[in-house]
Amino acid sequence: MNIKILFFLLMLLIPVSQAVEPSVTSYNGYVTVDSNSTPNAQVKVCVDLGEISSSTSNDRGYYFLKVPWEDAGFNQAGVKPGETLKFLVDGKLADSKVIGSKGSNILLNLSITSSSAAYVCKTTAGNTVNTAGSSGGGGGSTVSAETFENIAKQESREEMLSKDAPRTYSFSTPELPVSQIVITSNINAGLITAKVELLKARSTLLTVDAPGKVNKYLNIWVGSLGFAIPKNIKEGVIKFRVENSWITSNEITDSDLRMLKWNGIEWMSLATEKKSSDEKFTYFESKTTSFSPFAISAVTEAAAPQASPEASAAVTAVPTLIQETPTPAPTKKAPGFGVALALAGMIVVVLRKRSV
Repeated sequence: MNIKILFFLLMLLIPVSQAVEPSVTSYNGYVTVDSNSTPNAQVKVCVDLGEISSSTSNDRGYYFLKVPWEDAGFNQAGVKPGETLKFLVDGKLADSKVIGSKGSNILLNLSITSSSAAYVCKTTAGNTVNTAGSSGGGGGSTVSAETFENIAKQESREEMLSKDAPRTYSFSTPELPVSQIVITSNINAGLITAKVELLKARSTLLTVDAPGKVNKYLNIWVGSLGFAIPKNIKEGVIKFRVENSWITSNEITDSDLRMLKWNGIEWMSLATEKKSSDEKFTYFESKTTSFSPFAISAVTEAAAPQASPEASAAVTAVPTLIQETPTPAPTKKAPGFGVALALAGMIVVVLRKRSV
């Protein structure tokens, strides 16, 4: 009889050890577009201060995300009691809900149609950006740390990055030397922004000039801080062009032209291949697995070492982007399991004394 009582009391205590995090409200459910379950859909939650949380649906169309509260205790942005959440699916408004109670896990299926209108969500910096489509300036996840006065032209594009699926970012600004960036991701990353900045001079983030005869300096940013690294990017192909007049006037051969990348320590030469030419431009392609300040230059291999995956990974040493999306709050361990064990021990002691 005593063993049965102990077992019963322990069963009552088990839910305590599985308590959800008190500083967040969780949402989960299935995403449908035109009534069809949708994998790799980007789910975002916006409030008045901007985007507050995001998630990507799995291969069954299921998503799960956590919305942090303002008093989470980690010096981060969060929601307040009574605040309304806007749930976006691939940049389109799917639902609006008042924030649920702290620590709750709420089932919320999200549905949109292919004809649903795009929704404009503010960034945490206070700027409005278009979270749908592939027009310039969007994403809300990539902001350059480059000095504004040093940027001659810039353009941003958005694409949905899925694991092992090449996605092409196409840029139409005539002055930009980069026409396309093709990225193959190692993960299901969702809606990711790529930004190309044509610079007037060497990036103000650096103190070292690129070697060789420099044609153009530029920055290429992909995603928020820490995303554009080999762990997340399987391959990036940069398609760019150089004016034939510049090549001729500087007495440069096509084989000398390289795309150089700053790896956080030094300039590295990327594998660069000439693809074609016309009356005005010569077209090239270079491959990389990370993004940072770049330079197009006529340079010998001795002047700029060949980039390696290890060297590319060092790009995180460069102060590159301002991350607009809040950093997820560290997970607090629920104290319930320890409490349950302590109470169970007390019960065992009491039962032993009673049996004596």
